[in-house]
Amino acid sequence: MKNRKLMAVVLIVIVLALAACSNSVEEVTAMENNQADEASANDLIVDSLGFLLNEDEASTDGEEQAEEMTEQKEVMIYYGNGASDMLSSEKTEMEQITADKLLDALLKHNIVSLGTKVNVFEEEDADGLKRLNLDLSKTFRDYLKTMTQEGEKVIMSSVAATFLEAYGADEIVITVDGKVLETEHASYEEPIRFSSEIFIAPLGE
Repeated sequence: MKNRKLMAVVLIVIVLALAACSNSVEEVTAMENNQADEASANDLIVDSLGFLLNEDEASTDGEEQAEEMTEQKEVMIYYGNGASDMLSSEKTEMEQITADKLLDALLKHNIVSLGTKVNVFEEEDADGLKRLNLDLSKTFRDYLKTMTQEGEKVIMSSVAATFLEAYGADEIVITVDGKVLETEHASYEEPIRFSSEIFIAPLGE
């Protein structure tokens, strides 16, 4: 935009210089030429100023639209606090809520391991309930296998609670590589819901 403004100013200076040079012509002709040149210069100045003002307005509109498009959305991330079997939580902001971004947020609290990927994520209606289908890579199952029964419960509850609240869903089915998730301690065939199985600590704990 700065380059365009500079070019407009240069053009105006050139036109004014040409108008000044025309004074060396005969008086009558010079007066006519000067009038024409001045009219031309004035038109150019008006057009240039109009162009710059329009460009500034367009730039301002574009910036406002960009700010609206990048409006942050607040999301609650759940994780184990290590001191009890209740889940702690923290608020974070995202431009767009996606399964991958939720997984990245959970990774920061060691709820999933590095390398865990989302294979498939879908939302569906199941008998009037909003169900989430989350299929993860086998890295997630391998990570669970290193946990005690209590540790596994915290991880599954954290993932379930985070996704259920972020998407306003009723239940979630977590699978691995398209198959039922099975570990040393449990087989997760049934959907997970907010219930007595997920204990969430009050904010700040």
